[in-house]
Amino acid sequence: MLGICDPLLALCSMLLGGAASYVILSIAERMRAPDQGQTTIRWLFIGAVAGGLEIWAMHFIGNLAFCPTVSASEDAGLAIFSLLSAGATGAIAVYVISSHVEGWMRLVSGGMLMGACMGLTHATSTMAVHPPIDVQAILLPVVCSIIGIVVLSIAVIVIGGWNISTGGWRVTEKATAMGFALAGSHLVGLIPMYGAVDAASRIQPTAIDVELLAVVAVSLSTLLAIIDRQVTKASRLARASHARLIEAIESVPQWFALFDADDRLVICNRKYREVMSGTGAQVQPGDLFESIVRRTAERGDIPAAMGNVEPWMRWRLDMHRNPVAPYIQYRSSGEWLQINERKTHDGGIVFIATDITALKNAEQAAEDAKARLADSLALVETTKARMQEELNVGRDIQLSMLPRVFPAFPDRKELELYAVLEPALEIGGDLYDFFLVDQHRLCFVIGDVSGNGVPAALFMAMTKIMVKTRAASDPSPASIVTHVNDALSAENDSCMFVTLYLGILNLRDGTLVTTNAGHNPPLLKRKDGMFEWLTAQDGPMVGPMAGIAFKESTIRLEPGDELFLYTDGVTEADNRRRELFGKDRLKAVLDTSRVPSVVDRLGAVMQAVRTFAGDVPQADDITMLGLRYHGMTPSDVATRVFRQRMSNQLEAIPVLQVAFEEYVGQWEGARPLIPTLNMALDDLLNNVVQYAFPNDPTEHSIDVEGDVRDGCVILTISDDGIPFNPLTAAPPDLSLLLHEREIGGLGIHLVRSMFDEVIYHRNVGRNVLTVKKKMLSTSPVLGARDDYKKSSASDVEMQPPRLPQEPMGAGADVESVRRGVVVVVTPRDRFDTNSAPEVERILTNHIESGARRVVVDLSRISYISSIGLRVILKAVMVMTGSGGRLVLSGGNEQVRTVLQLSGALMMSLHASTLEEAYSKVQEGG
Repeated sequence: MLGICDPLLALCSMLLGGAASYVILSIAERMRAPDQGQTTIRWLFIGAVAGGLEIWAMHFIGNLAFCPTVSASEDAGLAIFSLLSAGATGAIAVYVISSHVEGWMRLVSGGMLMGACMGLTHATSTMAVHPPIDVQAILLPVVCSIIGIVVLSIAVIVIGGWNISTGGWRVTEKATAMGFALAGSHLVGLIPMYGAVDAASRIQPTAIDVELLAVVAVSLSTLLAIIDRQVTKASRLARASHARLIEAIESVPQWFALFDADDRLVICNRKYREVMSGTGAQVQPGDLFESIVRRTAERGDIPAAMGNVEPWMRWRLDMHRNPVAPYIQYRSSGEWLQINERKTHDGGIVFIATDITALKNAEQAAEDAKARLADSLALVETTKARMQEELNVGRDIQLSMLPRVFPAFPDRKELELYAVLEPALEIGGDLYDFFLVDQHRLCFVIGDVSGNGVPAALFMAMTKIMVKTRAASDPSPASIVTHVNDALSAENDSCMFVTLYLGILNLRDGTLVTTNAGHNPPLLKRKDGMFEWLTAQDGPMVGPMAGIAFKESTIRLEPGDELFLYTDGVTEADNRRRELFGKDRLKAVLDTSRVPSVVDRLGAVMQAVRTFAGDVPQADDITMLGLRYHGMTPSDVATRVFRQRMSNQLEAIPVLQVAFEEYVGQWEGARPLIPTLNMALDDLLNNVVQYAFPNDPTEHSIDVEGDVRDGCVILTISDDGIPFNPLTAAPPDLSLLLHEREIGGLGIHLVRSMFDEVIYHRNVGRNVLTVKKKMLSTSPVLGARDDYKKSSASDVEMQPPRLPQEPMGAGADVESVRRGVVVVVTPRDRFDTNSAPEVERILTNHIESGARRVVVDLSRISYISSIGLRVILKAVMVMTGSGGRLVLSGGNEQVRTVLQLSGALMMSLHASTLEEAYSKVQEGG
C-alpha cells in the first residue's frame, strides 16, 4: 500500500487533519466564553462548516494520495453526502469539547458518535472516487477499520475535552495530537479499501491537477489557521477583561446595574440581583427597568409605594430617566438606600445604590441622644441645684466642726487667739482647731489637705477628730502626729495627704512644743521685734506612708510674743499677671500692719491678699491662725510646771526628789501624796538607770516633768533608752511564800496599784511614762510655806517608849540595837535606792553573826520603795532558811499600804508597835 502512495499528498492530508483540529479547538474555546448567549448556534454552524471542510479535504486529498482509478468527480452525489457527514463530524466535535466540564463518559459517547460520522464520511468519499468493491471479501478488515476510526475519534474528543478544561498544553500541541489522531483514522479506513486492489492496476492521476489541488487546499487551510489564531488571541483577551470587569462589579458592596438605551438590563451585580429578585422571578439581562421596579413595588418592598403603586411608579420612572441628584429611599426590610443614577454617552443608565442604614441609624441615634441630652441637662440642672443646696449644708456642717466663736477663751487672760478659713469651693480641705487639753495647756493645729471638695473635706474631718482624740491623752505633738499618720495611711488607696503644724502651749510658763509635718513655716514675732520665720521641719506630709517617726521642737514664748500660722492659699494666691502673693509679700504685710489685736492682724493679711488677686477667682482655700501670748499674772509664777533633767546615776535621784517635794508642797492637797510620789520616783528612776542603757557606758539624761492641775498631780519621766513598756510586765505572784518569790517586779506593781492612771508611749526615740494621782484638796498654797516640813518629820508616827537596849552600831541611814536575843534595825528618813544598800549590809552582818531574831523598825521612815522591800525579802529568805525569824514594826500610811500591796504573807510579818514586834519575833522560839 505504501508503494502506491504519493508522499506529498499524504503529507497534505495530515496537515489538513491538524488544521481541522485547530479549527475545532478554537471554536470550542470561543463557545465556552460566558458572554456567548444566543450565539452558540452560530458558532456550532461555523464549526460544522469550517471543521467539516477541513475534515472532508483531509479525506479527499488522502484518497488522491493513493492513486484512485477514476476521476474525483465520478459520483457527485456521494461526494456531496460525504461533505455533509464531514460537517456533522465537525459540529459534534465542537459541541462535545466546548460543553465538557467533568465526567469522561460524556466525552467517550461523543467520541463514538463522531467516529460514526467519520466512518460515514470516509466510506462515502472513498466510494465517490473508487469503483465498487466486494465488501464481503474484505468484511473483517472493514470492521476493524471502523473500530479503529471510532477509537481514534474518541481519542480526538478526549484530548480536546481534557485539555480545554484543565489547560497545560499550547494550542499547537493540542492541534498536532488531535491531527495525528484524525489522520490515523483516515489511514485505518483506507487499509481495507486499498488492500483488495492490486497496485499495478492503479492509474496515476495527472500530476498538475493533483498538485494544484493540494496546494490550493493547503493554502486555504493555512490562511484559515492564521486568521483563526489571531481571532482566538483577541477573543481570549476580551474574555479575560470581561471576567475581571464582572468580578469587580460583583465585589462592590453597593447595588450596581447598567441599562441600555432601551432601558433593558445589560449587567448587574449579585447584590442588585438578590434584592430586586426577592422571592419572585430572577432578574435577567434584557429585563426592562420598569418591570423590575414594578415587581419590587407590588411585593411591598417599598413602603412609599404601598397602596399607591402607579403614582409612585410615575415618579420613580421620571427620576430614573431624568437623573439630577442622589435621593434617599427606605425599604420595608429596614434599609436606607442612597440612589445615584446617571446617563451614559450612548443613552443608557448607570444605577448605583449605597446602603446608608448605619448612617441613618447613627443620625437617629444622634437625634435620640440629643433629646436624651436635653432631658439629662434638665436633670443635671435640677440635681446641680439640689447638690448645691447639699454642698451648702455640707459647708455649714464642716465649718461648724471648726471653732468659730471668738474670743475663744474669754475668761483666760493668758492668750489672744483668732482663726479664719475661706474655702475656695463650697467644701474645702483646709483645717484649724484649738482646744484646752487641761487648765494650763492649749493645743492648736492648722493643716492643708491635698485637693479640694468633698474628698478633701472628709480627709480633713478625719484628721481633726484624730488629732483632738489623741491630744486628750498624749502630751507630745510628735507622738500625736505619728499616730495620726499611721491611722490615715491605712487603706489610703487614693494617696491623699495633709500637711500639719501642731503645737501644745503651756500657758503657765510659755513653753511651746511643736511639730511641723510638711507645712508652711509659721512666723514668730517677739514683743518688740519683727516677724521671723520658724523654719524647723520635723517630718514629711501626713498620710501617704506609715511608719514615720516625727520629731518635735521646743520654743519658749514670752509675754507679748505673737505666732502667725497659715496655709499655702495665702502665699499661692495669684493675680491676672499670674504672679503669686509669695512669702516675702506676706512678711512685709505682717511687719507693716500696726494693729492692736490678732483679729486685726489676720484681717490686714486677708485684705492684702484680696487686693492683690483682684477679680481672679480664688484657687485654693485660705486659712490663717494667729496667737498672742500674754503670760501669767505675777501671783501665778510659783505654779509653773516642774521640769528637771538628771543624769543616769542613782546618786542623782535624791536631789531630784527634794526638788519635786518643794514643787508639790505648794499645794496643800498634794502634800499627803509626797511619800507616794517619792516612792514612784525612786522605783521608776531606779528602773531607768539600771536597765534602760545596757552595755552603754556613756552618760544619758533623764527628763522629769511634774504638773499639778485639774485636782491631780501628774508626773512624767522620759528617757532615750531602749524601747521598753513596763506596763506589759506580768505582775508578781503574791500568793507564793516569801522565800519562793522571784526578786523583782514589785516596783511597777506598786506604782500601778497606788496611782490613778499610768500611761506609757514611745515618742520620737524616747520612752515616756506618765503617772497621775488625785489630790485630797485642790486649794493651792502659793508663796508662804512655813507650815510645810519634810514628810519624814510630819508624817511619821510617834515613837513608843524605848525599852532597855544595847547599841550595836549606826550608819548615815540606819541604826541597830540589841535587846536580849532580838536585834532591832531601824532605817531613817527613807528606805529606798540610796539607803537600802546600808540597811542590807547591817542586816547581813547581824545574820552572819548568828542573830536569829530580827525586828526591822519602819516607824522612822517617810516611805519605802520596792528597793527597800527587796532588802526585806532577801533577809526573810535567809532567816527562813537558817531557822530564824524576822518581823516588821510600825510605819506610816504609805508604808502600810506598800506592805499590803506586797501580799498577805508580807503583812503577816508586820506588827503595829515595837513591843508587839518583840513578842511576835520570839513566838515559837
